[in-house]
Amino acid sequence: MAYLVDTHTLIWFLTKNKKLGRKAIEMLRKAENGDGTVIIPTIVLAEIMYICEKNKAELSFNKVLEKLTESVNYLVYDLDIDTIIKASELDKIVEIHDRIIVASALLTGSKILTKDENIKESNYVETVW
Repeated sequence: MAYLVDTHTLIWFLTKNKKLGRKAIEMLRKAENGDGTVIIPTIVLAEIMYICEKNKAELSFNKVLEKLTESVNYLVYDLDIDTIIKASELDKIVEIHDRIIVASALLTGSKILTKDENIKESNYVETVW
């Protein structure tokens, strides 16, 4: 099973933050152990880059990239025209980054590991926390 992560989920997992949901931790650990796939939209990487540059997380962007390139269980999902078209249809979601994340999940047939209330309440995709 493939799970797609939002920005906070990935940051909290990599920094071992206690805010991360129990089920999200379980799914991410399974993927790290070779039992599943974690999909990371490029918009999530862009947000993490920005957060790291602003020192808003105890995390190095280069370390994030290293981790992603070393693992076969992390797949980066590119932002393309199909994703933008799908995102334009998701009017229940206010924030553009979240629209792109949900669109990516829909196009990959993935559940989203997220705590985001707007994403959960939209009911566009199944969420796990």
